[in-house]
Amino acid sequence: MLKGEPPQPVTSSSELSNLLYFVGDDLREAALAVGGIEAFLVQVEELLAKPRFTASDVEQLNRYVEVAQRVEHLGDSLDSLCRSLFRLREGLAKGPVQVDQTPAASKIA
Repeated sequence: MLKGEPPQPVTSSSELSNLLYFVGDDLREAALAVGGIEAFLVQVEELLAKPRFTASDVEQLNRYVEVAQRVEHLGDSLDSLCRSLFRLREGLAKGPVQVDQTPAASKIA
């Protein structure tokens, strides 16, 4: 599914299983991005809490490009997660579905 396309509802239990796998992956990706952003913010906070710091100390934290990439990655992960949750909701609107806990992608021999 491409960005900008309307999400297609889930129509089978195997699609639902795969969707749950991707939701988990989106959650992990978002958590990794948040962790990197949080680490940067903690470093900035620790620096600002010092009674003295230098331009060199600040320069060591000047990782704007890396942090901006993590923020962008977080946005992409959250967008994908929201789209997947929409598909999940639409699929479950028809009633509960028995979910196979093994994603179809892992069943390929």
